[in-house]
Amino acid sequence: METTADAVSINYFWAALLGLVQGLAEFLPISSSGHLALVEHLGMGHPAPASFNILLHLATLIVVIAYFRRTIVWYYRNDLRVLLFVVAATVPTGLVGVFLKRYFEALRLSPSLICLGLLVTAGLLTAAETRRGAGYQLRDLGWTGALAVGMFQAMAIAPGVSRSGSTIAAGMLAGVDREEAFSFSFILSISAVAGAVFLHVASVFRSGEGFAGLLAGVAPGPFFLGFVVAAASGYGALVLLERLVNGGRLLYFALYCAVAGVAGLIYFNFVHP
Repeated sequence: METTADAVSINYFWAALLGLVQGLAEFLPISSSGHLALVEHLGMGHPAPASFNILLHLATLIVVIAYFRRTIVWYYRNDLRVLLFVVAATVPTGLVGVFLKRYFEALRLSPSLICLGLLVTAGLLTAAETRRGAGYQLRDLGWTGALAVGMFQAMAIAPGVSRSGSTIAAGMLAGVDREEAFSFSFILSISAVAGAVFLHVASVFRSGEGFAGLLAGVAPGPFFLGFVVAAASGYGALVLLERLVNGGRLLYFALYCAVAGVAGLIYFNFVHP
């Protein structure tokens, strides 16, 4: 994570753009972290203040909770084991986030590795969409299946590898019905996004900047705009993704990630090395 010394205050345009990228790419299976990093490598902006990154994550967290609130309540009342599977799937992500996060985030320094991550995402989505699933319900996933989905989510800490794409693909490859895999992926994301917010805050405090670091670069107008744009675009992305997942059209995202990954590799290695 960038310290306040590295980050700069942002204007309305940059706040809206970052909010849009976060809202769309956080939920669509195309990797928000990879896209934000590539935008910086292309020289199209500067690292945002830590407080702004935290705010964008909070916006997407609120959207997920609002979107899946009825589903979560239903599982709590009727099939609590599914929520326990969510807890189990969170463990691998938590371990990787605590002990290996800085090594994964170091991959942001290499645009080529980010582009390779996009190709990994394309491969996972293609494998999931072309496999004829068994149509299991989440209650049939089991502890082993839940941990496997959690491992895929942990892998997605690497920029370029989509969290939503990898977990939806993992669920479908395990034989889970595509609609159920979609729900599990995003209910699982609640703890992942909350953990990311916590790690962002902890990183600022470990740097010795404390509350001053969190408030550095804060401008109420751009921050509010970024939050609203991230929340609105995130909600729209969830509606769109649910329709495409249920309609068997994940290959659209696989094609996008493949084209973006190959184009990025060509650009950063041959056009602008």
